[in-house]
Parts: sequence; structure tokens; C-alpha cells
Amino acid sequence: TLVEQILDSHPQVYGCGELSDIGDMARTLPETLGIKERYPQGVAALTEEPCNKLAQRYLQRVKALSGDADFVTDKMPQNFVLLGMIALLFPGAKVIHCMRDPLDTCLSCYFQYFRHHHTAMAFSTDLEHLGAYYRQYQRLMEHWRATLDIAMLEVSYEKLVADQERLTREILAFCSLPWDERCLKFYDSGRAVTTASYDQVREPIYRKSVQRWKHYEPYLGPLKKALLG
Repeated sequence: TLVEQILDSHPQVYGCGELSDIGDMARTLPETLGIKERYPQGVAALTEEPCNKLAQRYLQRVKALSGDADFVTDKMPQNFVLLGMIALLFPGAKVIHCMRDPLDTCLSCYFQYFRHHHTAMAFSTDLEHLGAYYRQYQRLMEHWRATLDIAMLEVSYEKLVADQERLTREILAFCSLPWDERCLKFYDSGRAVTTASYDQVREPIYRKSVQRWKHYEPYLGPLKKALLG
């Protein structure tokens, strides 16, 4: 959310928030392609024509949201599962992989009541399940790094809050965007944010969330054990 808000503060960028469109495309691949295989196996059946149709459908959707913006962001967290398909549909896309201390990341999920907690986010209600999910996320990201030919920038939350301007310049340069001072005052954009980290982007950069897990350390045994595998 913080990285998206920084980018959305740039006049050429529109932050679309968390879009379910790509996940919906993956889920409906059997119906779209007339095949039995579901995602991810069904991706093997994506030829040029259906790829173009799916890509155009998505572009029409974000165009309706973004108006005249040159670039858009889609920060759906589960996009990390879909990077292989994203690379097929949008080979020129740029991926910003937002990273944070694993314990802080898992606790942030644990403390949040997700509207769909009973389905896709069910893992977030159990510390042991959170640790196991996080390990699989790390494993999958290693796979994507090794196999995908797609531009990827890894941004550390801790480094961003410690050196906001340097990391902001790095993010804009990665996106081929010119420098704009407004990106440093992302909290003044007036943009509505409705996702879980909305409070982070309503005020200037703060560091109180770094190593937040230490306040709860006596209770984190199951999570630490799960993260270690």
C-alpha cells in the first residue's frame, strides 16, 4: 500500500488498488480455453490469441479506472502466485516485490480481519499456518526469479522507511518515471485507500512498525518454528 501510494502520487500513475481480474482469469481458464486443466497447468494451453484477448480485457478494465494515466498499479497480494501468467499476458510489465521482515509480515496478517478469511486468507488466522504459507511464498518467488524474463525490483519496507527519498528515486527510475517531489508527500494526495494498510499512507513515513513483532515475542513460538521449516 505504501509503495502504491508513492507511485500514485506521481502525475503519470494511477493506483488501481487490489484488482481480482487476473485471479479471475486464472480461475476461469478451463471455461475460457475449453480445457479440463486448471491453473497453473492450464497456462500451458495459452496461445497467442487467447493471451491477447485476456490482456485486452484487463487493459480495458484498468483504462476505465485510470482515465488518462500512462501507468497503472495492481497491488493484489496474491499476484505473486500468478506471476507466470502475468509474464505471458504482459511481458513488458514491471514487478515491484515488496518485502518486509517475515515475523512482521506474518503478524500484520494475523492481526488483520480479512473479509474473505474463510477462503483465500484462512491461513492468516493461525500462526503455524502463516509461517508455512510464508515459506511457500518465498519458495515460489525463488522459482519466478530463476525462470521468468520479467523486470523485477525488490523493495525492502525497512529500507524504505529508513531512507525514503533514495528508495523512492530507485522505484521511479525502475518504472522509467521522471522524479517528482510529490512522491515524497504521498500522504497529501487526498486519495482514498480502503485496503488493510490504509493508516500507513495517511501520514508521513514512520518507523514504529519496524520489528513490531518484538512486542509479542513470548507468543511467537509456533510462528518462528513454522518459518524455519
